[in-house]
Amino acid sequence: MNIELVVSRYKRMIGLARYASELQKYLSKAGVSYSLVSPGLTPLLKAGHSVLSRFGYDVREFFNTYPASIPCSEDSVKHFTSQMMASSYLFQPGLRKVVITVHDIVPYLMRDDPLQNVYRHFYDRWFDSRAMQNIQRADRIIAISACTAGLLKENLSCREDKIRVVLYGLDHELFRPKPVTPEFRARYGLDPRFRYLLYVGSENPRKNLPRLIKAFSKVRCQAPDVRLVKVGTPEYLTHYEFLKSQINSAGLDDDVVFISHPPQEDLITLYSAADVFVFPSLYEGFGMPPLEAMACGAAVICSNASSLPEVVGDAALKVDPYDVDAWAEAIISVLGNDRLRQELKTRGLAQAAQFTWESTVEKTLAVYREVEAL
Repeated sequence: MNIELVVSRYKRMIGLARYASELQKYLSKAGVSYSLVSPGLTPLLKAGHSVLSRFGYDVREFFNTYPASIPCSEDSVKHFTSQMMASSYLFQPGLRKVVITVHDIVPYLMRDDPLQNVYRHFYDRWFDSRAMQNIQRADRIIAISACTAGLLKENLSCREDKIRVVLYGLDHELFRPKPVTPEFRARYGLDPRFRYLLYVGSENPRKNLPRLIKAFSKVRCQAPDVRLVKVGTPEYLTHYEFLKSQINSAGLDDDVVFISHPPQEDLITLYSAADVFVFPSLYEGFGMPPLEAMACGAAVICSNASSLPEVVGDAALKVDPYDVDAWAEAIISVLGNDRLRQELKTRGLAQAAQFTWESTVEKTLAVYREVEAL
């Protein structure tokens, strides 16, 4: 079987890049041969890039995300490793033997909601809409959760017989409990006198951080020794500034610690150091941070929305993401009950152990074989 993995070099979309990287790593571990293909630029787009780059427009990056040209072999099984690559059907309508992994269609679903829309400009929105509408043309669609599969059927008219649910895996050699040394705490300003809530992710409006800050403010009234750590490089600057303003208005400037982009090993230690991991997201295609946190031995509280219940099972407290009071109560209950916190940690380790990249690759290969036989 001739397999071609189509991989973009994303600058902003860390999760998609990690998926492509882990897929390559574990296909190789399984002894599977494949070729790597990157989106190309047509001569016209190359000329456009050389001109527009002088004015700060990165045409190469844009068409790396929404490809106009994918130089694949006609007889290969082509795996587009993100849903945005379906834009290539606009320029290469004859593509066949294509598998597309769909991680998330939430930006498309939220495109007309002024509070949730995160498209940077008209072209982003237009190409993303065209890509979403062309997903159904793939021979098989890998959805990373049953929730995502349902959204594909309900909103993009994707045929159920084309969709296969293949969950993400986790590298358990990396994501596991680690000791937290005094030196580590000092490096990141984690005073051992305080207890810490941890959130990992962006300020994307669907991450629901303003409600988390409101809940945290209520928690602080009952537990003054609690601090909140937010890990993640500022990505949505308008929402980041709003978040900082909200924190300032609530008088929480000294109680919220921002850590931009720690090395992976340090991220794992931060998970291990957390007294409680919190993830109040409204919409997730999968939700990797709660899974990573559980694998590192953290007690997890997450929202009961979208795909998150699939990921955490009964190993986390699940809370209505819109209910600020319920979030504050859940956090206080876990912080104040050692037995409950330990039970969540134990359940979390067992739940996380079920997610492996070996399983993900095995199921992905089964999809390739289906397409090869078409």
